[in-house]
Amino acid sequence: MKKFFLAVISLAIIAGLSATVYAEGQFDHVINAADVEKITGLKGVKQVPREKLNKFRNGDLNFLQNNDKPLLMIQFRPSYVFAAMKADSGYVKASIPGVGEEAFSSPAFDPQFSINFLKGKYYAIVTTHVEAKDKTKTVLKMDQLTAIAKLVASKM
Repeated sequence: MKKFFLAVISLAIIAGLSATVYAEGQFDHVINAADVEKITGLKGVKQVPREKLNKFRNGDLNFLQNNDKPLLMIQFRPSYVFAAMKADSGYVKASIPGVGEEAFSSPAFDPQFSINFLKGKYYAIVTTHVEAKDKTKTVLKMDQLTAIAKLVASKM
């Protein structure tokens, strides 16, 4: 089990390092701040560029609330990473129908804050953030994340 866990972590690190070159700029068209506002009902959503060393803005696509607090991060990775993540029982919570070719929510514990899906040669992770003052709540709800993931998948 320990070897499997280390293999999954190693694979994720390699995928993360290669992903910047692998998908950089390819998915800028799949969603914008107006799309996020329409799905979430929020106003003043801002799209901001990736900052590799900022844990709240290190996605390929990043969105902030009108108060500049983190809202949404979307990452694109090679498709082979999907199988490794799906095999991790500590990561997968439940299957999500109707998103890409296959999708699941994560993490395996509450609160859920990511929709992971496979589409073609890419694995995408649509993630909201956990509330700073109440770690049992997320900024966006899972139905909002699912709607965002469906839109992203439809435009890939």
